[in-house]
Amino acid sequence: PHSFSFASAESLCTFRINYFMSKCYDIVKPAPAPALKLSPVHVLEGHESLINSCSFSKDGNLVVSSSADGTVRLWHAGSGEQIASFEGHDGTMVQNCAFIPASSKPARKSYILGPSSDSDDSELLEASESDSDDAMEDQPLIISASDEDIKVWGVRDGKEKSTMLIDCEGMLQNFALSPDGTKILSNMDNQCIILSTIGRSKAVTLNGHEGAAKSLCFSADGSTILTSSTDGSVKLWSSESGEELVSYEGHTDSVWKAAFSPDGSRVLSCSADKSLRIWNTKTGRELCVLNGHKSPVHLCAFAPNGRWIASVSKDKEIIVWDAKCGEELARMTGHEAFVWNIEFSPDSMLLLSTASDGTMKMWSLPHGKFLATLNAHTEGVKSCSFSPGGKALASSSHDNSLMLWNISGCHYSSYVETLAVYLDSRLHQVLPFSIVKIISEYTWPDLCTELDIEEDYEPQEELPDYDMGPVHRRRIKSCKF
Repeated sequence: PHSFSFASAESLCTFRINYFMSKCYDIVKPAPAPALKLSPVHVLEGHESLINSCSFSKDGNLVVSSSADGTVRLWHAGSGEQIASFEGHDGTMVQNCAFIPASSKPARKSYILGPSSDSDDSELLEASESDSDDAMEDQPLIISASDEDIKVWGVRDGKEKSTMLIDCEGMLQNFALSPDGTKILSNMDNQCIILSTIGRSKAVTLNGHEGAAKSLCFSADGSTILTSSTDGSVKLWSSESGEELVSYEGHTDSVWKAAFSPDGSRVLSCSADKSLRIWNTKTGRELCVLNGHKSPVHLCAFAPNGRWIASVSKDKEIIVWDAKCGEELARMTGHEAFVWNIEFSPDSMLLLSTASDGTMKMWSLPHGKFLATLNAHTEGVKSCSFSPGGKALASSSHDNSLMLWNISGCHYSSYVETLAVYLDSRLHQVLPFSIVKIISEYTWPDLCTELDIEEDYEPQEELPDYDMGPVHRRRIKSCKF
């Protein structure tokens, strides 16, 4: 036998492992660790009204935010300093903003989006040459959307690169950018529209829902679009032609949210009928119905690893589910106000929930252990974003502030908790890759003090299907935390 040892703030826990039997014994569990106390590293002030959205750049060095004051602002994530303020929206509330992938090359002209005179589609009519007639230099780009226009900006020079003026009735309610940055999906009241950032001549309108669209998103490859509606339906569309491909029927009330699984093979939806449903993307066949909420379910999402689902109902209860079989894994309570948003960390080990009273709560996955309350905001938190590496968090609020947080402590608590639960319940001589990564690849200097790993270990028997990810041919003889 060999041993694993790790220490928490309160106790020491030792696990003994037999390499040739799936058996664990001599286990002494650590006492529950107290909730972490986190404070923002930076409070970014400059916006003069509520902040609607925030997002990290791909490298995690920049943060962009959009506000009801009509501006888009760019910040340095490390220092918290404001780099630029983009003010071309003329004071109109800016609902959304995002970084455009570098491979995308938006058009260098201005366009007007309005009803077409000879078809049901809307046209992008060339209005004038953009003031920034200089070429789309090789620089990061930002896209922002208000109720009146959609603009593209250069990060380095701060110049407006292109504009699409919206000549449609209604408010911009949802906004999505395709993974390659070449398409924009938005809806104004009941009308869903696909726009192009590269100067296509027409905007494609999605016609099919009998009620208002409540959510919309692109698939991972950008070829299809998913929408949900108050008419109780979820629909799949071609992002090129706007043709309806599949309609997912089964909900008996408004569908507030729909999402693709990370591999695109499944569709998840949640409804005012208090249920969640999982569908086969291509065939529309219903795979599973998740019943457990006592109130209408308004938020749902797949974890990036595709193995877990999180959902939120209007009674402020959060449930984590096994995405494969629909089993309930955890039920979390604690919010005292309406939960506005949920967000998974990139490694799927953390779930952040934000509420209308300004509080945010961090949970460990998949077992739903409460880790921390982040309560520096004084009003509702509308948007949150994990950095690509998962160690930082940005949150934007109706209190006009944007805050940056260091959440490394949450990851440490979550990883140790996951390791303890895993070794206790599903021990095997070859550990899943995610557990090996926890032990051997995480960069905190104090995480692992002693480690002995045998590479390319050949197991003596067939390995089971792990919940925690693909197995990795490493045998860990011993380690200390």
